[in-house]
Amino acid sequence: MSERENRQVNISIDLAAIRYNLKRARELSVGAKIFSVIKADAYGHGALRILPALADSDAFAVANVSEGLAIRNAGQDKPVLVLQGFHSTQQLRDCGRAGLWPVIHHREQLNMFDGVKLTAPLAGCWVKVDSGMGRLGFKPAEIPQICTHVRQLGVPVLGMLTHYASADRVADISTDRQLRVFRKTSHAGVDRSASNSAAILTRRDSDFEWVRPGLMLYGADPREYHPGMSDNEDAALQPAMRVTAPVIAVRELKRGDRVGYGGTYECKENTRVAIVGAGYGDGYPRAVSPGTCVMLGNRRVPIIGRVSMDSMSVDISALSVSPPLDYPVTLWGHDSLRVDEIADRVSTIAYELLCSIRGKRSWHDPAAGINVRALK
Repeated sequence: MSERENRQVNISIDLAAIRYNLKRARELSVGAKIFSVIKADAYGHGALRILPALADSDAFAVANVSEGLAIRNAGQDKPVLVLQGFHSTQQLRDCGRAGLWPVIHHREQLNMFDGVKLTAPLAGCWVKVDSGMGRLGFKPAEIPQICTHVRQLGVPVLGMLTHYASADRVADISTDRQLRVFRKTSHAGVDRSASNSAAILTRRDSDFEWVRPGLMLYGADPREYHPGMSDNEDAALQPAMRVTAPVIAVRELKRGDRVGYGGTYECKENTRVAIVGAGYGDGYPRAVSPGTCVMLGNRRVPIIGRVSMDSMSVDISALSVSPPLDYPVTLWGHDSLRVDEIADRVSTIAYELLCSIRGKRSWHDPAAGINVRALK
């Protein structure tokens, strides 16, 4: 039995929610084509399993060549953009053979063409502009020379793209600066792409010919979280991942009893505690702040004490009845408990939690009547 099969956490993926979120992304970026971003195993949602829900995408975007090859091997023939491009001559050959669109972002990639015989020519590439992120891409002044060089190699330049550093912070003026730089750098005759999920939600002036929704496809809001923030207010996204774990014990503790490692929580009164079979060994963050909740049915109940490797304790004193053993407790994914809230409680981002959580994953599509479980 593998490590993942041995965990008690269940991760349920709603394909109908992903399909809905893709539709919402298209509504918010009228006229733009969509690269659905499915890197990092679709942010933990299972890239190959969710492809049917993303059938309305114009193309897909992945991080590296191996992810692109996996999409091709699954029978997907739509364009696939490789955001980090190729890093070796073998990966260059793979891009040609599989018809992938690599992103060219540094000169060493161009040097790899020297002396390489491709069994199939590159169908095209995209060139990345560093408009202010300071990560990958060419400086704006280099772009004309780079595009000329790429074309001299016999590779069509299909488009130019950039990436925003702070689009999740709505009031951050650095996005305005990056947008101005990218507009000045863009060349006529090629497509452009700048908007990630955050920009799709906040910047109507940044859609260009292509957008790249990622996190929003999975129902999480990429904008900086604040208490009371709700997807239903304006983004209207549906959470695609619901994470649950079973109740493995119920305890009656007395006033003054302490809970968990270090005894950091002291019961102020007689307290009924449910022990939930999930912890940081499953990817749930250990460092959640006091007041972080889980859901028992439709009731929020607080985690008390420190999260352990395989368990956590929650105060259920407010409930009229105790849950039975194996009762599923929602860690996130309920309409009233977003992954964004849990991420805020540990000073991280939803991306990290979605990619880190481990357990038994299942995929279901209420609209199609499909419910398939796969242990991974």
